[in-house]
Amino acid sequence: MLNVQIDEKTVNSMLEKAINERVEELAKQKYFLTYSELSDYLNISKPIIEDRLIKNGLKYYKVGSKYLFKKSEVDEFLDDMTSNMNATNNDIKFFQKMQKGAGSNDMR
Repeated sequence: MLNVQIDEKTVNSMLEKAINERVEELAKQKYFLTYSELSDYLNISKPIIEDRLIKNGLKYYKVGSKYLFKKSEVDEFLDDMTSNMNATNNDIKFFQKMQKGAGSNDMR
């Protein structure tokens, strides 16, 4: 049987190191992504981002002529988009969000 003893100073030092590493990791995460960064992040082209994501409601922000995308909103948008997909409707290139009122049964 092993009998391992670690003093409080060593434990505190290990915890402090782990916390500092996590804080540095979080600090490196970006809040906004540029078009190029979003394209790399999603591994899809700018035209598909424009045609299938923005036209279906992905939010963006402008700073002058520069478009920025909030990473958390991109993740949320894609989670919502993919949750509406199934085995026969699973291609982002052909995805179209259902418009409210479209396909409703109008009784005339």
